[in-house]
Amino acid sequence: MMKQPYQTKDFPLAAFLISSGLALQAHDRSCGVSTFMFPDSARLHELVDDFYGFRALVNPVSYANAFRNLKSVMYSTTTTNDNMSNNPRATN
Repeated sequence: MMKQPYQTKDFPLAAFLISSGLALQAHDRSCGVSTFMFPDSARLHELVDDFYGFRALVNPVSYANAFRNLKSVMYSTTTTNDNMSNNPRATN
């Protein structure tokens, strides 16, 4: 049985997950609200717990790049299923 993707509407969390090395599985924008989907995993849940537990550590440049790239994804499409990584050579 295939796991459902982890979904969040929390933009800073999504940027943190991407800057931590997780790939954005899909994005949906409906009625001006974005939902970000990531493959569900134990690592993802550890990162989410760290983020909300104020224990999250990430390179600030990596986070800023993920933030900008994610904003670009949000406003350039309504829905995307493109994998988005924090690879600086990736074209998203």
